[in-house]
Amino acid sequence: MTIGERITVKSAGKINLYLNVSKKLRPDGYHEIKSIMQSVSLSDELTFSITPSFGICRHPVSLYKGNDSKKFNSGYGSAPGKDADKNFQSNGISIECNNIDIPLNEKNLVHKAALLILKKFNLEKKYNIEINIKKSIPVSAGMAGGSTNAAATLVCLNKLLNLKLTEKELQALGNEVGSDVPFCISGGTALVEGKGEIVSRLPDMPFFWVVLAINGKKFSSGDVYDRFDLIGTERSSKHKTLVENLVQKKYSDFFSNIDNDLETVVSYEDLMVDTLKNKAITYGSFASQMTGSGPAVFAFCNDLSSAKKVCSGLGELTDKVFLSHTIPGSLNFLN
Repeated sequence: MTIGERITVKSAGKINLYLNVSKKLRPDGYHEIKSIMQSVSLSDELTFSITPSFGICRHPVSLYKGNDSKKFNSGYGSAPGKDADKNFQSNGISIECNNIDIPLNEKNLVHKAALLILKKFNLEKKYNIEINIKKSIPVSAGMAGGSTNAAATLVCLNKLLNLKLTEKELQALGNEVGSDVPFCISGGTALVEGKGEIVSRLPDMPFFWVVLAINGKKFSSGDVYDRFDLIGTERSSKHKTLVENLVQKKYSDFFSNIDNDLETVVSYEDLMVDTLKNKAITYGSFASQMTGSGPAVFAFCNDLSSAKKVCSGLGELTDKVFLSHTIPGSLNFLN
């Protein structure tokens, strides 16, 4: 790749097939986790373009095609004005998104990842970075939508800028951006430990249809973990047994033991978590659980017919139902 080219990539959401949380905080304030994460096909689409800066402030041409998406710009992509010019000159990052709920400044993990690359490699003020995000993954749902977008940012800028960073180096950078970013660099099926920085690839989960549902509520991860500290129950981890099940392809044993320590504390405030799970099982799912810090629920199905029935059944409770499936990686490059 060379400067001036564009990369378009799909960045996949993740689900936590298993999540064990320790109440003992690390020195950095994070919880220790043992989690088995899995990439699913529900994805966002991001397009990246880099041009030399030359110190020139300009307003980029939209990367959107068609008129079906709203445009929200950050920095020099905002409406012309003093603040827009100032932001552009300070970091050269412009973000567009089709979802008005997505922040376009330093609060966005995509912005944080792009700025980290520029600063780490002394590239500030040398390049303009234009990023378009087309969101499909629900926001604040426990599916790592922001983290997978940040991972895509690190990987794509590595390609566009010819930085030649290894996967391990990208994961280390991702750890500076967010806890789920290291997993999202490669995705697939993995055991994730520490606060998320220790990623051990596992044998790929076979193809399963996965129905995802959320009732529209949003929970910040920090609030959920704080709630877990107050009312949650710390349990011994059974990740080793689950890993053995995956290695030995004993999927029935595996799915009979999946669990999420955060589910109970979220269910106290969002009764729809249990309702969606139970409804999914009633309509034919063989395993259903909340993912991450929630409140999105996943439901595994043996075949497409069962998955469609589950989708239809959950559709009676919420209009946010998605048909997806397991995939072997986070990022799918479209060009």
